[in-house]
Amino acid sequence: MDIRVKNVNGFLMNWRQNMDEQQKESWMERIRNLAPVIEKAEIEVFKAEADVKKILAMLKTKAMGLGHKTTSAQETYAENQDEIYQARLSVGVAKGFLSSAKIQLKALEVGFEEWRTKMVNAREERKRYGA
Repeated sequence: MDIRVKNVNGFLMNWRQNMDEQQKESWMERIRNLAPVIEKAEIEVFKAEADVKKILAMLKTKAMGLGHKTTSAQETYAENQDEIYQARLSVGVAKGFLSSAKIQLKALEVGFEEWRTKMVNAREERKRYGA
């Protein structure tokens, strides 16, 4: 085999490896970029749930001041207020946002695994046929 052919083959192998690494890093970067989005979404879910508890407690206290003596009467009063309804809607929105971010992450993971499988298959094919 001519030395020039060996050099070209070596160059092509290095180039393919560099391209594979660049593409892999591109996938990893997209996955890493979702981490702050998921973090923010999880924080928002916890804040919204804490708000529901706080509003519920305040409304029960208000109900007691209005003469509702039993726990069930206080809960009924609190549950019938628009404030608690809005707070629960906020929890739903925050959970929806979190689910959306997690689905995006899962889609990227599936895409990465598909890309990785294609790269392995291409590498095996090159080995098999000497390309």
